[in-house]
Amino acid sequence: MMYKSVFSVLLLILISFKSFSQKDSITINQDPKLLKVLELKKIVNQEAFTSGQYTIQVFSGNFKEYKILMDKLTGEEKYKEIFYSFETPYYKIRIGKYVSKILAIKELMKIKKEFSSAFILQP
Repeated sequence: MMYKSVFSVLLLILISFKSFSQKDSITINQDPKLLKVLELKKIVNQEAFTSGQYTIQVFSGNFKEYKILMDKLTGEEKYKEIFYSFETPYYKIRIGKYVSKILAIKELMKIKKEFSSAFILQP
């Protein structure tokens, strides 16, 4: 008699676990254009700077001053690679991509003559 009641309780517990267990699945619907945009963003980031490269930042400030300096730098064609970025609320201008810090330091000495506040940056 006792075995029947224990067996009944165990059977009831097993049935309740099975019947009250949850099964769920999530379906995420993404626009295919979003995936294309993410891939393009990755490509742009890789082209701008890869890890281990150094650059020299010569300016960080408002749009008006940024525009004047950027026009001057692109007009002179003195520097081969000029990069700009916007990080709220500052516009930034960086010059060159240097594989080693030694090359960046040598170039920084030349650039400091024109831009005294320039510094080496490793993005």
